[in-house]
Amino acid sequence: MSGNTERRGLDELRSSLAGRARFEIHPSDIAQARQRYEEEGFEFTAGLREFLETYGEFTVTWSYRFGETFLTTSVEETMDSAHSLPRSVGIFGKRIGSPVLLVGTATDTQEAVLLAEDGDVYLAGDAGIQRVAHGFDAAIRALVEGEWDKTFF
Repeated sequence: MSGNTERRGLDELRSSLAGRARFEIHPSDIAQARQRYEEEGFEFTAGLREFLETYGEFTVTWSYRFGETFLTTSVEETMDSAHSLPRSVGIFGKRIGSPVLLVGTATDTQEAVLLAEDGDVYLAGDAGIQRVAHGFDAAIRALVEGEWDKTFF
């Protein structure tokens, strides 16, 4: 990562959700992230690099229904999640109709957090796929506030 300016977006997101969500922001090592993605069979694209430079290695936790839930962009947790196979991500992309990047995992059911080429963010897992919002910041806000279309397709 080249400086602190790329992470300013995370600080602004954390400030906008103060009192509603807890953020843990950890240093991001792009070379290590690249190695792990490639070891797992993913192409490390410019878009993925850009995303991780801005949003890599953070976890947001919030109250939801009967307790707490979370979303993380931790490369380690993402690569260890149930839906981290390149084949699964490819299938999700075909169902969405656009190539997608695996950028995180969410909830105790380990939903894949997917970023489409057009900027839309999706949750995908065994139950299906849900579009959360356009833009990652908007998706985090929608998840924390519980205001997104929870319809599966």
